[in-house]
This record gives sequence, C-alpha cells and structure tokens, in this order.
Amino acid sequence: MPIRHRLTKKDVRQDQFVTSMLKSKEFFEEHKSYFLIGVGALAVLAIVIFLVSSSMQGKAREANNIFGRASVEFRSGNFQLAAVDFQSILDNYGGTDVAKFACYYLANSYFELKNYDQASTYFSQFIDKYKSDNLTIAGALAGLGHCHRAKGEMAAAAESFKKAYETAPDGFLGPENLYWGADSFAQAGDAVNARAMYELFKDQPGEAQRALRLQQLLIEKGALDPTVGAFD
Repeated sequence: MPIRHRLTKKDVRQDQFVTSMLKSKEFFEEHKSYFLIGVGALAVLAIVIFLVSSSMQGKAREANNIFGRASVEFRSGNFQLAAVDFQSILDNYGGTDVAKFACYYLANSYFELKNYDQASTYFSQFIDKYKSDNLTIAGALAGLGHCHRAKGEMAAAAESFKKAYETAPDGFLGPENLYWGADSFAQAGDAVNARAMYELFKDQPGEAQRALRLQQLLIEKGALDPTVGAFD
C-alpha cells in the first residue's frame, strides 16, 4: 500500500523532531537572571511568572513523554492506542511545541485505521494551523491526497498531490506526488494535468518501470496518445 512507504520515511523525520525538542533548555535556566533581581511588586511578579513558566515547562515535559509513548505505539502498529495519546496531546497540551507533530501523526494513525474522514480533518488542521517545513507540509498534503483516493474523490486527490509536489518538488516525496497526482488526474478525467505530471514523473531517476505502468494507465484513461513512448 503506497501510504505505508510514505509513513516509514516520515518516521525517520519523527526522530529528528524528538531530538530537536529534547535539546531545548529549561525556561528558568534561560531566564534565571529575571528572577534574581527586583524587590516588592517586581519580586511578586517574578514569582508568578516563574510559577507559570514552570507549569508550562511541566506541561511540555508531560506532552513530550506522551508523544514518546505514542511514537512507540505508532511504530509498533498499535494505531488505536497511538491515536488516543496523540489526541490527548492536542486536547490537553495544545500550546506545546509537540502539539503540531501530534496532529500530524494523529492524522496518519487515523489513516492506518481506515478512518479517512478523521485523517482528512487532522491533515487539514496541520496544514492550516501549524507552521512547519515544506517537506512536512508536503507530506500532510500527500496524506490528504491518499485520504481522498481512499474515498474515491479523485479530483480532490489530484489537487492535493499537485500542491504537495509544488510545495516540495525536490523532496523525497516528489516522485510519489507526481505519480499519484498523474494517476488521480487521469482517473478524474483531467487529461491535461495528468499528462503534465506524467511528463515530470517519467524523467525521475529510477522510476522507469513505474513510468511504463503510469503511461499504460494514462493510455487506458484516454489521457495519453498510445503512440507516445514512455521516454519520448
């Protein structure tokens, strides 16, 4: 199933996310000078700020711990348990840095559970609400595309894959987005866009065999002239 190949690669990025978060310093250590000066009202204010900040740090640690547990569940294929924990982070720790990654993997968990409506909801939420790197946004757009495909919504799927490719054309998902975009456009009856994505895909390194399969599909759907060779 194509989405599993995508998920495995994104699991690699997940390690990078966790590593990045674990490298962050404690809030008090970064700002301790603010709490060591001042008297009277300033001292009280400092104590209040410290307590609030400490609470936020505590929440961040709790959220990170839950995320770590959910990550193990996700990798082990326990997608229902993973979804519960990722959802818990969004519900109870929405202001933490890890929340956006929880949203991303919550969407993937629901996809693996074949709950495509929920998966679409959280892929869309990640795209619309959280700022992230282009590779991850492209991954979410691709996930949304696969949700549409699973529901037979080929035109919507095609647009999602097209946006995903345009967001990160040089990313490792680039060829996948071109392939599934061309396939989806062809099945939606959009020959122009199907051919355009096919033309880009057939020149991708190492994709000769899939280019032939894609060419045949486009011919069957009437999106490509049968006299045109795969590498013309």
